[in-house]
Amino acid sequence: MYKVKVGDTVYGKFGTAKIKKIELCEKVGDKEGIAVKEIWNNLVEKCVFDMDNGHFEYGTDIDYIPY
Repeated sequence: MYKVKVGDTVYGKFGTAKIKKIELCEKVGDKEGIAVKEIWNNLVEKCVFDMDNGHFEYGTDIDYIPY
């Protein structure tokens, strides 16, 4: 298991972008939650991500590759 954190580059609906903010939500699809700096990869689906391209992404919409 690994963590996705602020500053990581991910691919989403609007292309490649860096994560500016992560919010852990109670349920999948919620629009707001508790701000966190990093999250285990098994909880990504419950998160909302603010991106540096001006968009936000639900955890179900991003793709990430750990290096």
